[in-house]
Amino acid sequence: MMILACGALMSPELVLAQTMKFSGGPEDTLWMLSGNVFECRFEQPIPGYGTAVFRQRAGEDVSFMLETRRNLMSTTPARVSIAPPPWQPSTRSEPLGLVPMQKASPVLALDFGRSNQFMHALREGRMPTVSHETYYDSGRFIQVQVSAVEFEKAFQDYILCASQLLDVNFDQVERSKVLFKSGQEALAQEDLDTLDRIIYYIKNDPRVTAVYLDGHTDNIGRRYDNRQISKRRVEAVERYFLVKGIAPEIITTRFHGSRYPVANNATAKGRAENRRVTVRLEIDKDMPLPDELVFELPEDAAVLPSINRSVSGR
Repeated sequence: MMILACGALMSPELVLAQTMKFSGGPEDTLWMLSGNVFECRFEQPIPGYGTAVFRQRAGEDVSFMLETRRNLMSTTPARVSIAPPPWQPSTRSEPLGLVPMQKASPVLALDFGRSNQFMHALREGRMPTVSHETYYDSGRFIQVQVSAVEFEKAFQDYILCASQLLDVNFDQVERSKVLFKSGQEALAQEDLDTLDRIIYYIKNDPRVTAVYLDGHTDNIGRRYDNRQISKRRVEAVERYFLVKGIAPEIITTRFHGSRYPVANNATAKGRAENRRVTVRLEIDKDMPLPDELVFELPEDAAVLPSINRSVSGR
């Protein structure tokens, strides 16, 4: 539902202006849910504007985004607020401050805190709102509201989807490192915790095609000795992966001694950063997900099948 309101008061700080309002109404509000073990998308099409999206990735909190094919809003910071439900028109809106806008979609991405405030407001029947001037005329404004119609039923389906997410996502484990004390080659407990997190992900994502382990040292000692130390360190990590059931054919080990420092070896802090084994994962992004990794939607839920079978981003 798009409404052109002349003389609508946007906020105490904004002057009377022409405002285009975009929001779903009682008859055309639709909540759609899709997901797999890597992410859940819980979204509402905004007629005439785009899509309001709650996205929760594995290992992260929920985030709210606005997506549109044609952004009419200025890229200066926009105001976000929570409007009262339609049956309480005299209640004041709750301001949530300013948020950066982007030219490309998603044009708005809220932090976790305000994303949760948006979701909480919808459960109370209130309407999350984004208000901003247009990019072509500072005297004209856009207001986008998320409708709370039928939210509670859809929210329960979303909670079910979120409960099936993995504990971590690919970005959190794609590149990791294990640090060693001077002369140390054995893995400490905190190192094992780091590796267990990576192993957990590998075992739950069939798209992982390669694991690269690279050993490094500081520049203390002879080059040959450093190469051998880096070799033993990387082999210690490799053994742990193998004992935990990671297929040997996907593991590649390399050792470099002191050849590739990432910090200044002239300081103790720098040398500590250089004594490391790095772990890097590669995945096949085009690989379809097997059935067991796709969220089983309730029979009466709206479905986005193209997203259920794939992972947006990584």
